[in-house]
Amino acid sequence: MLEDWLRMLWREVERLELPVVVDRIPGVSARFLESAFGKVVPSEVAGWFGVCNGVMHRSGQTQNDAALIPGYEPLSVEDSISIKVEYSGEAILLSDFYPLLGSGGGDFYAASYDQGTGLSYVVSVVVGEESRVAYRSISQMAEIFVQCYRDGIFFLDGEGVLQANDEAWIQREMAAVGELPL
Repeated sequence: MLEDWLRMLWREVERLELPVVVDRIPGVSARFLESAFGKVVPSEVAGWFGVCNGVMHRSGQTQNDAALIPGYEPLSVEDSISIKVEYSGEAILLSDFYPLLGSGGGDFYAASYDQGTGLSYVVSVVVGEESRVAYRSISQMAEIFVQCYRDGIFFLDGEGVLQANDEAWIQREMAAVGELPL
């Protein structure tokens, strides 16, 4: 299911001819991820990084050029590991977490897991704000991103900059997690 949603998500950014399509770095194997993270990663994390391992950065590139969704670019495995080290004490991030999307200002979305309890979700970490659960899974996150593109919540403004109706986006995230027990 995740692979289908990721394929649809990338089709949406292709439809809008976003620069990230050209700058996308091909995905990596589960074996590569195991070596990089030092352990077997959850299947959804392997699926995410199997489609895209970040974006190429080039001279003159803007945050918008690298964005997969408004304000956030897909992270490389290397960047994900760097963020893991920096945020290892964040309480909402479970014992095992994998940053997936990041902003130029340090905000990120991370898949978070506790292998002991089986609990998992995707967390939104915004610098200076309280971190929160945003999605129940990576699949749900990708599905909602697709819906946000299709429903015009993610859109190009008159200058070709990827924007979001932030209020509608947050409402979708809140509805996605509902009464998630934490």
